[in-house]
Amino acid sequence: MRWCIFFASIQDGAIQSDQTGSYAALGVECPTLTREALIVVSNEIDFRHLWELYEDRLVADDEEVLLVHVPADHEGIGRLVAKSLPCLDIMVYPKGHFKQAYDPGFWTLDWAAWREESARWEPSEPWAPPDSSTRMTAHLLYPRHR
Repeated sequence: MRWCIFFASIQDGAIQSDQTGSYAALGVECPTLTREALIVVSNEIDFRHLWELYEDRLVADDEEVLLVHVPADHEGIGRLVAKSLPCLDIMVYPKGHFKQAYDPGFWTLDWAAWREESARWEPSEPWAPPDSSTRMTAHLLYPRHR
């Protein structure tokens, strides 16, 4: 992900947004595209995960954010319902990870360590305030660092 612009904010756990239905815009790089792509974030959970990453945790200078679009399987739930579900798998890796992933000559002796992200927000995980004891997500799996 190259950049993130928020159109909304979170104050005291509540989303403060305008009536457009869009919470953020993301500029992303993809090896199959010739130029940067734009993603508009209109799902509340995806927005909360991005807010948590960029406003609460922060991304260090030696890190990069990788984003995978994981649309919900709409069989059995209907296409309209599937489109309303979160779909962004957000991962933080050391800077340079994206280029290594698409470099056919890249090799490492420890693939398990290379695949281990610094932090992750999956689309299937429910959002809860950081102090919630019921949330087994990035807060509990990966300690925050600034």
